[in-house]
Amino acid sequence: MSQGYAIELYMDPALENQVLKAWNVLARRQISTQLIEMESRPHITLFSTQFLEPSKLESLLKTLASKHDPFPLSFSSIGAFPNDNNVLFLSPTPSLSLLQFQSQLCDAIRKEGIDVGDDYSLGSWIPHCSVAHQVPKARMAEAFSLLRDLKLPVTGYAVDVALVQFSPVRELFSFVLGNTVDQ
Repeated sequence: MSQGYAIELYMDPALENQVLKAWNVLARRQISTQLIEMESRPHITLFSTQFLEPSKLESLLKTLASKHDPFPLSFSSIGAFPNDNNVLFLSPTPSLSLLQFQSQLCDAIRKEGIDVGDDYSLGSWIPHCSVAHQVPKARMAEAFSLLRDLKLPVTGYAVDVALVQFSPVRELFSFVLGNTVDQ
């Protein structure tokens, strides 16, 4: 498994439970258990890199979180990336709130002298919430069929932003959106 850091957007417990339901269905069918095994939490990855000094981002994330109230999320479709990792995901409807939050985050990261990279740049970032990694190619259709049973869209709110180290996933710090009180 790879090593690195990610800034993740977490959702409210009800929406998180809907995503966990998908993880568990795929795990019970022995299609994919990797997200559970790496101790991940349902999230939308806003930024990821292999090398990072976490202390550079703590005040940045705290400030960004304090300037944004929780905002609606709606997972409305199922997707897969066209690569060898065979990742299946729920795709959020790309709202202005979500796109602005991620864009402002990357602008602030660049100001810290950290390279954002093409995958997270404006116009390239694909918002997604992974539900399975390393799905065997022969089982992709079955996995898609199981995910269709989720009865999309599933809706909720983005409520926290966190810096995690992986793998396994270990949260370094997180901040509640809209919280202006010292955390």
